[in-house]
Amino acid sequence: MVHIANGVNKQKKMKKIIQISLLALAVLFSSCSEKEMKVYESSSDMVKDAQSCVETITAEDLKSAVENEEKLYIIDCREENEYDSACIKGAVNVPRGLAEFTISNAAPERRSKLVVYCSNGDRSSLLASVLPKMKFSNVVVLEGGFENWKQQFPDLVELEPKSAQHETKVAGPPSGGCGG
Repeated sequence: MVHIANGVNKQKKMKKIIQISLLALAVLFSSCSEKEMKVYESSSDMVKDAQSCVETITAEDLKSAVENEEKLYIIDCREENEYDSACIKGAVNVPRGLAEFTISNAAPERRSKLVVYCSNGDRSSLLASVLPKMKFSNVVVLEGGFENWKQQFPDLVELEPKSAQHETKVAGPPSGGCGG
């Protein structure tokens, strides 16, 4: 009888070990599976979600920071033609559609304050919500965007700025073809 009882206890222990192992594997695989993906009914829902998780700066606070010569980057994420018509003085144009690919050139110091704006705050909120994933640790969105800035500080608007992409670059001598 003792042999049977020991055999039953061993089976119970083995069964418990298998259950715990399976549970551990399930937890491990579920944590390594795809990250939860949010699904939105509309782009405005996506913007509202982004706005709920980004910090903002008022136009007055940005003006004060500029006047106090604080170390910051001002990024205009509107399209190039919007930027070329007018922008905040000192802003660099990084269109939203290219931002993840070009922002590091415009703002190489990822710990410095990065103020992002568009016309009304929608595109800049979307951009600001992803920049922390690229190790930008101090990103804020200009409240009300460029339209708000223009109304409050028209004297601090640069009219017809020239984007870096419009600069004329001197071409080198013709190569004569592939490698020649």
